[in-house]
This record gives sequence, C-alpha cells and structure tokens, in this order.
Amino acid sequence: MSKNLLSFNNIMKVICKYYGVKKEDVITVNRRQDLVTARHMFCNMCRSYTHSTTFAIGQYIGRDHSTVLFGAGKIDMLYEFDKTTMVDRDAISYAILNGDIKAPLCRDIVDIDWNQGTVTFMRKGVATTDRIIRFLNKNHSKTKTLKQ
Repeated sequence: MSKNLLSFNNIMKVICKYYGVKKEDVITVNRRQDLVTARHMFCNMCRSYTHSTTFAIGQYIGRDHSTVLFGAGKIDMLYEFDKTTMVDRDAISYAILNGDIKAPLCRDIVDIDWNQGTVTFMRKGVATTDRIIRFLNKNHSKTKTLKQ
C-alpha cells in the first residue's frame, strides 16, 4: 500500500468516481442526498485511512470539525444495518487500499451473499464474484478490506 494512496485527493477521486459526482459538488454547501452521502463517506474514509485531524479534513471540504465527526459517525452507524452502506463502504475501502480507482458502481452489483461474504458484479456482460472479508477496529483507527 503506497503512502500516496492515502491522501485526501486520492480518497476524493475514488469517492467521486464511485458516486459519479464531481469534487466541486461534494465540497459545496448543496444538501442533495447523493452529495451528502459522498461527503459523509469521504469523512469516514479519511478518518479511517489517514492520520489527519478532523480539523484538517474539515478544512479540505470547507466544513467544521464537528461536521466531519458527524459524517463519519453516520456512516459507521448505517454500516451496522444498511446493506447499501455496507457495500458502498467495502467497495470504496477496497478501491482505496488496492489503488483501484475504477471502483464498481452500486448498479453493477448483481448479488450479495452475506453468509459467504461474496459480492457479484456485472461488468461488460461478465459476472465476477469477489470474496470480501472485513476487519473493523471499533476504535476507528484502521479498516482493512482483503480480497481472497
């Protein structure tokens, strides 16, 4: 894992690619749900994968440190019971850790088998199944997603 993968810019690129939005839209004051979700996910990923303060993360997106804490916490809360947030966060984490900026979009997901820990994606007419194992440190220091 390269150090440059963990910069704000690279995390923002992955999130923008995944959600299909522009960086300028994510950092605006717009309250559209897709932009708010992308912004919250950015806060969560930065808290997980950088050693930056909430103040520094907030400065990057033009927000207060408490907004960063709220956004990261909201994703953590939704991750516990919302399947869409689980898939989104796992796919974005995988993309950040592996340098894969071409993260799959939600609409590319064909099947999720929670018992087996597999996600099936459809890309260019070909179905691909990946086994994804999540390790989550509740202290929010690091989250790792490994592909077996």
